Amino acid sequence: MIQSILTFGASFLAPKLMAGIQNEKVQVLHALPGRVRLQCDRWKNNYTATNLEKAFKTIPLVTDVRASPITGSLLLTFATQKLTPEQFDNIVKSAVQVSVASYPELQADLMNILKNVIQTIDVTMKKQTGGKVDIDSLLSVVLMINGILKFPAQPAFSSSLLYWAYTIITKKK
Repeated sequence: MIQSILTFGASFLAPKLMAGIQNEKVQVLHALPGRVRLQCDRWKNNYTATNLEKAFKTIPLVTDVRASPITGSLLLTFATQKLTPEQFDNIVKSAVQVSVASYPELQADLMNILKNVIQTIDVTMKKQTGGKVDIDSLLSVVLMINGILKFPAQPAFSSSLLYWAYTIITKKK
């Protein structure tokens, strides 16, 4: 019975592991005896590249490792001229596992885009008003006006608007 449960569990895990590898879209750019260059677009950041290098430096089979955050490639040099299919699969799986483990620590691309948009709006507002208005001051005024006008009908909500305005105005830079 326990073996049946384990087999049943493994039948669910194997497709998930393979799906993870397929989602990563790891490509073999070139392979020579004792050396391989892998590439994945998701490796195009310093944090993941550094983690890949650290992880592969601890593998005895690997004699040299270089990860490029610019190209998203991983160059591995091995102690042997030939790898078994199992060794190669384990290398690719290890690279996928290390990169996936690094994702929670990365700044989301969407958040970077939003920060750039806000910064662009802020700079434009300052230029257009000669430095008299920025996004924080405009948002504070809007929150205060709405908080004051809606206070008689919605005191709890209005209080939160006024508090948000207060926190924007008094935030430390």
